[in-house]
Amino acid sequence: MLRPRAVGTLVGVTAVVLAAVAAGTPAAGADDPPGTGGYERSARLTTVGKPLDLLLHPESGKLYVGSDTVAGTADGSLAGVYAVDPASNNVLSWVKTSPGSTGAPAQLPGKRLAGPLPGDGVHYLVGLRGIAATRDGAATGSGGWLTGTTITQAKAGARTGTVVVVRGTKLEEVAVGETAVTVERSLTLPATGGPLAVDTAAGQIWVTDNTDGVLRRVDSADFAPDGKEIALGAGAAVSFLEWDTERGALWAGRGSVLEAYDIASGELAASFDAKPGDTVADVAVDPRSDRAFAVWQDWGNPPEEGDGVGRLAVYGTATLEDLGMSAELPGVNGQLGSSSVAVTPGGDSVFVASPSDASLTVFRAPVPPTPPTSPTPTPTPTPTDPASPSPSPDPSPGDTDPGTDPTDSGTTVPVDGPAGDGDSAGGAGGSGDTGGSGSGGAPGTTGGGSLGTTGGGSLASTGSAVLLPAAAGTAALLAAGTAAVLWRRRTNGRLEP
Repeated sequence: MLRPRAVGTLVGVTAVVLAAVAAGTPAAGADDPPGTGGYERSARLTTVGKPLDLLLHPESGKLYVGSDTVAGTADGSLAGVYAVDPASNNVLSWVKTSPGSTGAPAQLPGKRLAGPLPGDGVHYLVGLRGIAATRDGAATGSGGWLTGTTITQAKAGARTGTVVVVRGTKLEEVAVGETAVTVERSLTLPATGGPLAVDTAAGQIWVTDNTDGVLRRVDSADFAPDGKEIALGAGAAVSFLEWDTERGALWAGRGSVLEAYDIASGELAASFDAKPGDTVADVAVDPRSDRAFAVWQDWGNPPEEGDGVGRLAVYGTATLEDLGMSAELPGVNGQLGSSSVAVTPGGDSVFVASPSDASLTVFRAPVPPTPPTSPTPTPTPTPTDPASPSPSPDPSPGDTDPGTDPTDSGTTVPVDGPAGDGDSAGGAGGSGDTGGSGSGGAPGTTGGGSLGTTGGGSLASTGSAVLLPAAAGTAALLAAGTAAVLWRRRTNGRLEP
């Protein structure tokens, strides 16, 4: 049985050990990796005029911006088509002039980017009936104007060098030459045509019929409807249509609702509602990351029609769920035009064009959290350790100072606890400007298919990776402390009864 002083020594050592372990051992979940954050605003460009449309070229990787001029610009019009390096956000070139209505070159806005050219470059709309082509480094755009009805929709055609356009009840495939645009094939639709989606690989065209409330498929080979239709539910007219060919889904913007339709079943697969005052302006689908990026823009008249803040929302294309990675878009409203969005393959960078404040905002994907690391347990002191007391032969009772107290001998049992800052495990993930995360409306109900789990969340850690090594270290240090006290008792020649 230990004497009271020895017991006091052991209690003191134990208290020191437990205090060190408690200071270095985080509470359960304290160092758990955080959930996936929202996209982070990294840059804002005001050097591309008033952006009206965006297209990221699938081969060259360049970002093309169709722009109008900014009111009050002192140095002249900023209209045209810009090529931007998405890595550095630097403007590579600016094509100012395009074919005018009379055939003479003129500085005109790049209204809508219809699709990519082979290798690099874009087709784009100018004026009411003009279609042009240009690429980075070109001096001017080439092409011409059609006669008759105004072009309202345009997408790259299934055949190389062609563009599919909607003009009233006509769906036309046109070829764009150096100085002219020629209609090669034409189809009369049952009603006025709306937004288009084209799968160039499969040779299929989807055209919206807002009058009859259907999405109608056209076979590009025959340039005729193939009988496949998808019925739209009650709601606003479709303002844009985007095809996710990887998942076989059509994403449709319908005012305050974003919908996804499953092509195979012809049913509505998911719908997402806006927060009050917002409408969906555009969506970009990235098959590599299985994400769809939607821009919700506000009408900027709080409180009757919103708060003046838009939102970049991110949805899983496999699960058709909101991934909770949204970001706020202050000042992005629809008073001066519709916003557009483009994304680099893999979803690392997202670009949002805002005509309302003449800006191009760049967002970066959140940095994945660093997994926590377990602290290395302190090894148990051994007799050969320099810091451990060396045993000596038992002294005789006559050599022992009867007034010597074992607790005052000056012998120290080393306690190697965790780092003094208490942050011994884990690394924080990058934090971004994600004020819009969770602020928008809740996702709408889904139907037409089962949903899986989202990939953006993370399970909370139980802390066992930290607590188990800490417990082992505690036991080892207690054993070492007990051994040291017993050894000290023996060196003082005081035998227990």
